[in-house]
Amino acid sequence: MLTSIIILCIFFIIIIILGGSFALSIYRYIKRLFYIKNFTNYISVLDYHMDKAYDMVHKDKILAFSLDAYRIPDDQYESISQDFVRLVRKYIGPTLLNEFIQLYGDEDSFLFILLDYFSKRYEDDEIRKTAMDNLTQEE
Repeated sequence: MLTSIIILCIFFIIIIILGGSFALSIYRYIKRLFYIKNFTNYISVLDYHMDKAYDMVHKDKILAFSLDAYRIPDDQYESISQDFVRLVRKYIGPTLLNEFIQLYGDEDSFLFILLDYFSKRYEDDEIRKTAMDNLTQEE
């Protein structure tokens, strides 16, 4: 009798564990579908906050270099790009930050997206390009 109760308890524990992992798999699958379905909404929110953060960093730290047609030194570029990342993280807040980390898979992938955006915007800096063109035309 005792062995049958033990076997029955073990059986129920196995069923609960398997059912829980199955339910977790279904939850993760539904969550991934939700991210895929709402990807454009997430990206528009992220793009808005990255634009805002870049504009602030550009005005405070990059504009002087752009007007003089200088490229930012590597050590300062690293610092400015990290300031940009911190600012984006502040703008989106902890809840959206976790959502974006889940959307991209991990924090490193999300940070890569932010830094890639920053570097593209910096390379496409129209003020610096115009200043460089003016310098080359004056010579």
